[in-house]
Amino acid sequence: MSYEPATIATLRRALDEVIKDNRFRQRKSHSVLEVAEHLLALAAVGERDLERLKASAFQKLISTAERLPNKAA
Repeated sequence: MSYEPATIATLRRALDEVIKDNRFRQRKSHSVLEVAEHLLALAAVGERDLERLKASAFQKLISTAERLPNKAA
């Protein structure tokens, strides 16, 4: 799939902001590649809003972490 330069810039900014956020660094339930693939999938269906892209990525991180077994137990 081909994207306009503005879309690529938005996707890059979303990825950068997600991976620099403490929620990503603390969870480590996803790799940077998985977050990038998630953002690309959203762009493929037309999402271009930076805040919605980031919110979806964070929601994916949170929902996956909730399904993981507790290591301290």
